[in-house]
Amino acid sequence: MHELKLMDVQKKYKDKEAVRKFNYSFTNGVYGLLGENGAGKSTFLRVLSGVYKPDKGYAFIDGLNVYEIASMGAEYRRLLGYLPQDFGYYGDFTAERFLRYMAALKALPEDYADSRIDELLDMVELKNVKKKKLKTFSGGMIRRIGIAQALLNNPEILILDEPTSFLDVRYKLKFLTILKDLVREKQIAVILSLHELDLAQRISDVVLCIRNHTVDRIG
Repeated sequence: MHELKLMDVQKKYKDKEAVRKFNYSFTNGVYGLLGENGAGKSTFLRVLSGVYKPDKGYAFIDGLNVYEIASMGAEYRRLLGYLPQDFGYYGDFTAERFLRYMAALKALPEDYADSRIDELLDMVELKNVKKKKLKTFSGGMIRRIGIAQALLNNPEILILDEPTSFLDVRYKLKFLTILKDLVREKQIAVILSLHELDLAQRISDVVLCIRNHTVDRIG
């Protein structure tokens, strides 16, 4: 079990303040992040994932500074699974080829990647279309491929930006079960942004809300 700790983290996006002096520690469990569009949820998750460096403050993983210790970068990426709100993909790649490409970027051993990709395609219910090109997929199918790529390396910290976008009700319920099982079995931290309060309360051990540039615990 790892601890991701933020101390006095502040971040502006262009000239707009996104997060103001946030302190929090994430350990194992599901953390649901709510907020209106433009409130700063995506910026906050990019700071957590290491994509953005905060303007002020610090982020630590097990006491090591994520941003100041150069050698921590690769190690942090090994621990991390990340799904951006808009993740890049190649439309002419098949689902299987795309996941192989992402596995190579994550430096996963080929034998492991082969079995893991099959496992994840089955989990997100896309194994029967693994040879089809991504440009033929619906928005929900693309989101499920995004979830699969975030899980490729068996992350111990999983950060998901609007993972339930475009998902139908049935798969949303399955996704809730997948996350709960991961946390229970592997003692990982899952931090995800959502739009729906009832869904956040149902899935999350802790519910956080961004408003007025601050992040508050609401449940």
